[in-house]
Amino acid sequence: MIRIAAFLALLVCACSGESCTDPVITPSAYTTSDAVISSESVFIVELSLSCANGAQSVTLYADVNGRQFPVTRGQDVGKYQVSWSLPHKQASSGTYQVKFFDEESYSALRKAQRNNEDVNAIQPLFSVNIDHRGAWSGPWVSTEVVAALIGILFYYLAFSAKSTIQA
Repeated sequence: MIRIAAFLALLVCACSGESCTDPVITPSAYTTSDAVISSESVFIVELSLSCANGAQSVTLYADVNGRQFPVTRGQDVGKYQVSWSLPHKQASSGTYQVKFFDEESYSALRKAQRNNEDVNAIQPLFSVNIDHRGAWSGPWVSTEVVAALIGILFYYLAFSAKSTIQA
């Protein structure tokens, strides 16, 4: 019986993620800038995380405008990435705040959502602001139309010059 209890205690300790105290982050971000070649705007946040207590395998979750996403851990120690996409019309230009939660604060966030409580009362581990300039949807007039108009203009000029010479 003692062996089973010790095994269960060891299993709980091994399965729970480490908590991070005083996180220091170095973020970088990418957002889609060209809507001509893509169907949705993509947001990617990569960051390096180091904790004052030396925690290395911190499980993180991200919250963007009320939508939660799992944060993937990179092969290098302390490297994390989260990504999501939105249709171009919904991905307006501006600053997006990405809140990062550890397991403990994430479970409190989910509990608050289930109970319809104020989710703003739950403090994230840290947050990152991303500037999205919006996606360029191409020129107002396509190049084919411009080329056709130039061709028609040259034809008109050549035809009128020919008519003037023959007259």
